[in-house]
Amino acid sequence: MRIGIDLRSLEDGAQHRGIGRYATELIETLSGLDHDNEYVFLLSKPSAVKPKLTLNKKFTCSYVYGSGWSLRSVKYVRIMFLLPKPLAVDRFGLDVVLQIDTSQRIKARRTPVVSVIYDLIPFIYKDLYQHVHRGGYTPGHLIGYSRMKLRWKALERQIQDYKNHARVISISEHSKRDLVKWVPRLKSENVVAIPLAAGQLPAVPTKIPERLNKLGLKNFLFYVGGADPRKGLAEFVGALEELWSKDPETQVVIAGKDIVAPDLQDAIKLRKVINNLSRADQVITPGYMSDGELAWLYAHARAFVFPSRYEGFGLPILEAMQAGCPVVTYDNSSISEVAGEAALLVPDGESMVPALHKVMSDESLRQDLIKKGKARAKQFNWEKTAKETLTVLMQSAKDKRS
Repeated sequence: MRIGIDLRSLEDGAQHRGIGRYATELIETLSGLDHDNEYVFLLSKPSAVKPKLTLNKKFTCSYVYGSGWSLRSVKYVRIMFLLPKPLAVDRFGLDVVLQIDTSQRIKARRTPVVSVIYDLIPFIYKDLYQHVHRGGYTPGHLIGYSRMKLRWKALERQIQDYKNHARVISISEHSKRDLVKWVPRLKSENVVAIPLAAGQLPAVPTKIPERLNKLGLKNFLFYVGGADPRKGLAEFVGALEELWSKDPETQVVIAGKDIVAPDLQDAIKLRKVINNLSRADQVITPGYMSDGELAWLYAHARAFVFPSRYEGFGLPILEAMQAGCPVVTYDNSSISEVAGEAALLVPDGESMVPALHKVMSDESLRQDLIKKGKARAKQFNWEKTAKETLTVLMQSAKDKRS
């Protein structure tokens, strides 16, 4: 069987972002499991930077490319197009194709398509994510505003394409329910929930990494992730005065490249909230962290705090548990589905301070959460994810033939 996987989202350095990490882990795991089928990786053009994949020697794969150059790639012409050009896949002789990113459009008349849904956050939180007007009423700003509004409308219509696919893989039961609700004509039985797993971090460094050593970390909480409003960071940071009234020496490390981005509006707003705190110097924003630095931070933090108000899955929760860090998070969206009983779940929207104080002041509770967290993380693994994904792909191909 020839299985196509659309890797256009991984081109030119995008491999280590969310979708890229998913695809990389999935493909590398499949390469060790499936030596019977042939895999065909789809890229946009021969000059695209291929993703770096560590593949088993017995794994059979090849690359094919789209139409390459087109008017859509010309700087001053591409603004006329609301969505990227779809890639026609029937000509590649595939039995099935896995579409890991629906923003990379596919045109298929004969080839069954299995697509992946991560979440519908940009549509559910429309007011937060579709704010496209950036000041001024010059012709340039108005044209940009109009184009983005039209593009969002096109994407909202495009979501309905899920109902035309052979199968849809959802990364959580919660995302599945959201999609079925958003696309009424989509049959629930055609959506299969296959959870993710945490990637394996390196061993914890025996010596504190040099960059972290300069921060003077002692008794600290830890967060890593994005800065967008849905992550709940501004509200969490605003509640630190309450936490410091009970635990005055506590430091908070908020890591992630978006947190320190100089031109990201959400990050700018967050930094303003931090600067207004009475102990602003106890909130540390080191930016991007290497895997080794992450491993050390998870291992030495008093707790991992995850104040997100909505997640399609919540991978950082599993990563923290796997690394032996107790987790305090909200009981919402897919988070409770992932965390189970291995985290302290705070009712959605309430203050996290009592739960954080409890973890920091009760070492037996903290050790119990660490133990439960490690056991919970083991229930999610990429081998299971890859096997279930392969089953869906093969069944979709078989249905098309019958």
